[in-house]
Amino acid sequence: MRSVDVLVGDLTRVDIDEDLLSTAELGRALGFGSPAMLKQYLAAHTWLRRRLSDYLGAAPDEIRFAEGGYGKPVIVSPQTDLSFNLSYSNGMALLALGYDMAVGVDMEPLDRARINRGMLHRVLSPGEIDLVLSSDDEVRTFLELWVRKEALAKAAGLGVDEEITAIDLRGVSPVLMDGFEVADLNIGDRFVAAAAVPPGCRIQMSTLIEAAV
Repeated sequence: MRSVDVLVGDLTRVDIDEDLLSTAELGRALGFGSPAMLKQYLAAHTWLRRRLSDYLGAAPDEIRFAEGGYGKPVIVSPQTDLSFNLSYSNGMALLALGYDMAVGVDMEPLDRARINRGMLHRVLSPGEIDLVLSSDDEVRTFLELWVRKEALAKAAGLGVDEEITAIDLRGVSPVLMDGFEVADLNIGDRFVAAAAVPPGCRIQMSTLIEAAV
């Protein structure tokens, strides 16, 4: 059975090293509007490169990326069939890794989350909207659906627009959709998360709470 590794990282414990990042990554970092967002971006990409280095056997600063479909990064050096997808928020990071397959992952914090009912029709199917509006916890239900959609969009190369809106991801996890299994992930009480992997793949989760040095 093929497997996908999903790593959970505590970005507040990462020893940031800007020297590991590419010129393009540092350029994107300049676009962040607050010091907190900038620090989180630098921590996430430092952590990403170190984790990829563990799998690739290459120095973190020697890894090169190119932009794939819908801006999803792919590894171009060293040559590999390893795919990855990164999501991070509120000091935590989630990284999915799989060989010779497409993977997607997404996470959202529950703290201070709000939903705009008027926007639901732009991101959810009619059945999903009914599920949210009938739920005792609208925010959590919406975010559970949203991270499923985001994970699937990243894995399948879909746009989060009419294409993904029409997909209905209600149901018991994992949900089989568009050639992927979309599975909910348990990463603690503060977040909801999901991964999209090829059908039949085993998801192996590891929590890395130590500083990534």
